[in-house]
Amino acid sequence: MQNVAPIERIWQITKDLELAVAVGEWERAAQLADERSPLLTALGVPQPQEVIARLKEIHEIDSRIVEAAQAAQQVLGAEYQASMQASRNAGQYLSMARY
Repeated sequence: MQNVAPIERIWQITKDLELAVAVGEWERAAQLADERSPLLTALGVPQPQEVIARLKEIHEIDSRIVEAAQAAQQVLGAEYQASMQASRNAGQYLSMARY
């Protein structure tokens, strides 16, 4: 069970990542994902059942994070488009107001 400690560190990072996503701290979430990635890679195989069970939980959390990221990207994209349209409208007004 030498891999129990690393999996617990991975678990803690995953929970921190989940929290960052929940509050919309996407930059922090990316940092945590970058920190966690080499730890996951270093686990290797085979793993004890406890570690495999924890990895399945991590996978479920990651699936929810991906869904949240996709939803946030859509919202941010829509906000961006609305802002760009407002900027074009303001520019058009300024062009007309000068005459």
